[in-house]
This record gives sequence, structure tokens and C-alpha cells, in this order.
Amino acid sequence: MKVINYAINGSEVRINVVETEEDLPEFRHFVINNRRALGFDTETDGLSWWEDGFRIRLAQFGNAHESYVLPTERGGLFQEDAIKAVGWIEKLAMQNGTYDILCMDRVWGVPAESVFPRLVDSRITAHLVDSRGRKDGGVGHSLEELTRHYVSATVADEVKASMTVIAKELGIKKADIWPVIPLEHEGFNLYAGMDPILAFRLVKLLKPQIPTTARKLVRYEHELAAACAYMVRRGIKADVPYIEDRAAELASTEHHYKDIAAKLGLENINSPRQVGAAVISRGVIPTETTPTGQPKVDDHLLKAHIDDPLCEAIYRGKKAAKAKATWFDNALANRDGAHRLHADIRSMGARTARMSISGAIPAQTFPSGDSLVRRGFIADPGMVICAVDYKAQELRVLAALSGDKAMKKAFREEADLHQITADAAEVDRKTGKMTNFLTVYGGGPAALMSQAGVTREVAERAIKGFFKVFPGVEQYSEDLQREARRKGYITTNTGRRLYVDKRRPYAALNYAVQSASRDVTGRAILRLLEAGYGQFMLLPVHDEVIFQFPEEHALNATTKAAQIMKEVMQGVLIDTDVSVYGKSWGCGYTADGQVCDLCNIIHKEAA
Repeated sequence: MKVINYAINGSEVRINVVETEEDLPEFRHFVINNRRALGFDTETDGLSWWEDGFRIRLAQFGNAHESYVLPTERGGLFQEDAIKAVGWIEKLAMQNGTYDILCMDRVWGVPAESVFPRLVDSRITAHLVDSRGRKDGGVGHSLEELTRHYVSATVADEVKASMTVIAKELGIKKADIWPVIPLEHEGFNLYAGMDPILAFRLVKLLKPQIPTTARKLVRYEHELAAACAYMVRRGIKADVPYIEDRAAELASTEHHYKDIAAKLGLENINSPRQVGAAVISRGVIPTETTPTGQPKVDDHLLKAHIDDPLCEAIYRGKKAAKAKATWFDNALANRDGAHRLHADIRSMGARTARMSISGAIPAQTFPSGDSLVRRGFIADPGMVICAVDYKAQELRVLAALSGDKAMKKAFREEADLHQITADAAEVDRKTGKMTNFLTVYGGGPAALMSQAGVTREVAERAIKGFFKVFPGVEQYSEDLQREARRKGYITTNTGRRLYVDKRRPYAALNYAVQSASRDVTGRAILRLLEAGYGQFMLLPVHDEVIFQFPEEHALNATTKAAQIMKEVMQGVLIDTDVSVYGKSWGCGYTADGQVCDLCNIIHKEAA
């Protein structure tokens, strides 16, 4: 047994590095004596847990003052003892535990369902204390950020940031160090052995700091994290030939426009310096600069001068390259051995707790109403892709939270809310619709001018018209702003505390509505799981849930799922819509009159 002694704020901690099987009885004794709760973490050979041959190199268990590091990569009793310990401990304090649980499920065969009920995640508890990231004025939620603020800045610098130093010493990039660093490397053992100690301490420190109103959310957020993890584990099947074809087409498009740019004198469309000089020489003058002082040539400028052949070549060439890399190359590089793709779902993604989806399936970046990317995601044999989405979810939630009588009446009578706003403001329905949503999102006249293409006078009239016809919303917004100015935060309808920037009190309305809407979806996911729909859920995207159901039962199953997802909030029905797409996700986005190549049917209407 190798022992590494370290100090946290003058208090000694001990890291025991198991080297031989003769060291294991001491570890077992430690686990027995700390059965009620221990910190836990793993060190793996990378982040792609779905890949064949993925390895869990180390497993670490610890309390506030002592930890044990097991070389599980060596297999045998080292791995067996780690698996037994995970199953034996009543509460496991972990940082971003979803990742480690999915790793154990994949590599060790430890069912995620057996671990999640015992998880206490320091990231979840930290988010309930302060949901802001560092750039927003908060502590942040990474282990290094939490350690720096709540435990010790020295530990954050010396231990949590140490892998960058170690990688430099070994002459490799930090991203490449995980599969090759020797298991016995003392710096690696210190880094690994501190993780469960820190997770254990953070949970102890953070739980009492969760606002009283939000404590009921602790269990809910852990259950929601588990539900999302099960979707991540299942993944979605990729149509590899389709994805390869689209990648090739986009590569051809990119090269075509690069060639045009080259003929027009621009060698590299990705060089800000060259692009700036080239467009200026053609009379296109950027009004902004990049952080390095180069002329800023962005999509807005290029689209404004799209009639210029060079501007068009730069815009379309870069757009094709970005689409290829973000959606298609990314999918091909991150599929598992069965050609399934596994998203990274952050159940508490934003400061409002709104979920985020990234990784192999960056669904929140997919073009709206377009089948191009979604067509690459297909159902399993005998299944079809379906969806349930909320009807104007955030506006319905706004009606419920504000109690505005006119808005509640409009939803109750299924009136056209967008036309009501349009009539009140004497604008067209499209502008009325944009006004409704921009108000929820915290946008003002400038945003409406940009999106609707109207004058400031019209934009201001539209917003005034909205508040005139829905006065309860204006009163609710003013109440939230007063609360934000007085306390520095608001408390949502579920008890979640959301800090509001002093200079942006108007954002309180958006935070309240977005957070409450997210929790409508979150509660629905848990009801679906409880009702036995977990095996069919694929992804939560914005205000909808994507499913796959057996083809012969698809409409009935989706309709039942939609009923489960409905909710009445303060007298307002948060209603749902049902969609049975077809054999691919993109089937629901096939344009009017076009033939879906997978389903071989003509779509009667656009999604």
C-alpha cells in the first residue's frame, strides 16, 4: 500500500493507493466502517464511455479525511472489490455522477438503476445553491470551481489543475493523457484520490446551503438526472449511409465555394485577416473588429452583401464546413459499435435549470423545421419515431404564473393569442406572434425590430399593445423585478432560487417562465418513467420529448404519452400535441408534398 499524505487547510488527509491484492482487506474494512456514506469517483481512459474497449482505470472511495485508490484496470479482485463496494455503500457522494454511473453500467455491468437511487451529486446540490456559472457571476459547478470556492483555492490549484502540469511533464496534451499515464504515477494518484474526498466534503458543505424553498427539489433533480441518463444510455440509431452522403455533399459544397473564393483572390476563407482585407477591397466595410483587432466579418455582414460573389462564397463555404463538422462528422466520429449515438444531456444545463443537449446529438442546434439533420436518426427495427410537444408551453406557463385573466381566457377558449396581440397593437399576426414570444424571452423593441423587420415605432406599439391586452403580465413582471432588486434573486413557483443580475432586473420574467416550463417537462418525464414509458423515451428537446414506439401501436402509445405529459398549472392547461413521424426523426420535417425516402409516403403537410 502506497500512502500519500496531503493537507487541506492545515488538516491532514490520507490517500491509500492499493498496489497488490494483499492491500485489499484494509480497503474492505474501510468500506464496512463507512458503509452509510462515501465519496466515489473513477478515472477512465477518455470520455467516450460507449466505445468498445473503453476502460475504467481507477476507482476511488473516500470520506472527508481518507481515500482508497483501486487499480481496476488490472481486473481481477481489484475490479471485483470496487464493484462490491459500489453495491454495498448506502449513499455515494459524487461530482457529475451520471458520467461515472454510465461508465460502470457499460464497463462493469453494474446497472445504472441500482446506483442512481443512492447518488448524492455535488454538482446538483451546488446548482440548487447557486445556478449561475462563473461567467454569470456565480461560483460555477465544476469540481475545480466548487473546490476553489467552498474548500480551498490551494487544493484547486495544486491538485485539480495538476493534470495540465503532469501532461506537460510527460510531453503530451492534457486531452491525451488519460489512457497513457501510468497507474502508479504519484501525481495521478493524488489527483484521483482527492476526488472522492472533495465530493464528500462538498455534499456536506452544500446541502445545508440549499434554500429552504428548494430542498424539496433535491430528490426531484436526482430522479430527473437518472431519467435523462437512461435516455443517454439507450441512444438513437444512426443512418450511417445517409450521414456519410450528407457529409460528402457538404464537403463538395465547401470546396466549390473555396474554389470560387480563390479565383476571386481569397486564399483562405477561414483567415479573419485575409477575409477582412478581401471584402474591404470590394467595398464591403466592416463596422466592428475582432478581439485581436481584425475587421469583423460575420454572417450578418456577409448575408447583407450576399449579392457580392465573394461574400456569398465565404458565407456558403463556411456554412457548409460548419454543418459538416457539427452535425455529420461529429455523428460519424462518436457512434458506438452498433451505430448508435449517445447525446450528452445536462438535466440542469442553464442558470434556469433548462436542459441542454450536446455531444454526438447537439439537438438544440438543429435547424427548426428542417429534415436535413434529423433524417440521420432512425428508429430501431419495427419501431417508428414519435414526439409529444407542448402547445405554446412558455406562453401557457406565463398565463398561469401571471394569472392574467385575458390570457387565461384565451387559452381556455382556444383563441388565437397571436391574433389578439396583433389586433391590440394594429400589426399583422406574424408580428403579434413574435411580440408574444419576445416578451417571454425578455426581448425589447430592438429585438422585435430585428426579427420582425419593423420600425421602432411599430415595435414599441406592438409591445405596448401586448401589455395593454394582457395587463396581468406587466404587473407580474414588475413584481418580479421588485423582488429581484430587493433580494438579488427571485424564487420560482417550484421554490428554485434564481439570482438576477442587478443591471438586468427585466430578465426575471424570462427566468421565472423558462424555469417553470423546464419543470413542467421535467415532471412529465418522471411521470412517463413511472408509467413504464422509460424504455421508449429517446430525447428531451426544448418543449418536446422524442420517443420510438412499435409501429402498430405508435399512435395509441403516443396519445397516451401526451395525456401523461399534460398538466394543469393554476387553472391553465399546459396542453400537448401528438406527432407520429415515421422511420426517421426527419420524417416529421419532410416538406409539403415531398416523398420520405424511408417511409415511401408523401407528406401532406410540413411539420
